[in-house]
Amino acid sequence: MTLVKFWSDPACYWSWRTGRWLSAAAEQRTFDIDWRPFSLKVLYGAEMNPDWAAMLGTSHAALRLGEALRAAGRPADAARFYTAVGTAAHDNGEAFTEDLVRQAAKSTGVDDLFDAYHDPKWDEQITADTHAAIASAGPDVGSPVIALPDTPRGIHGPVFETIPPADEAGDLYDAISRLAKAPYFYEIKRGRPS
Repeated sequence: MTLVKFWSDPACYWSWRTGRWLSAAAEQRTFDIDWRPFSLKVLYGAEMNPDWAAMLGTSHAALRLGEALRAAGRPADAARFYTAVGTAAHDNGEAFTEDLVRQAAKSTGVDDLFDAYHDPKWDEQITADTHAAIASAGPDVGSPVIALPDTPRGIHGPVFETIPPADEAGDLYDAISRLAKAPYFYEIKRGRPS
């Protein structure tokens, strides 16, 4: 089975939209997604906007639970957990707090590993994955990063204003995959609407 690496921070709503698109594309183009951590807390470090500190700290801790699930051989559980977190935070507008993460863990049946949320032993792997994503697509990238099969480098994004219609997901994947495979491709961007 073809595997697409997807590095993301659960607190990032741009990553949420990309993840929803990629999930629909995976069904249409029959590939698996390797959900990997990208910690915006690690990326920003001491330069983090103080207004984001609590949210990104919570998100980083949620990534610990995702890593514990992956280490336990439960990648499908990790995907469901991240979907529940994103649905609550980005679709339902709930505050990104420990309680949101705890409820997502409970609703997806992964609360047996919730102790990982508070366990810093997972931080080394999260940091390594964040740096791997940056090495793949960077420098000067953030969440999300995707590494497609048979491509020389990863890409930041794609960034969507809204989640694309499900029936367009596969065609968009084909277009992005073709572009990403070109060794001379560097960047494409359009300004965000105001």
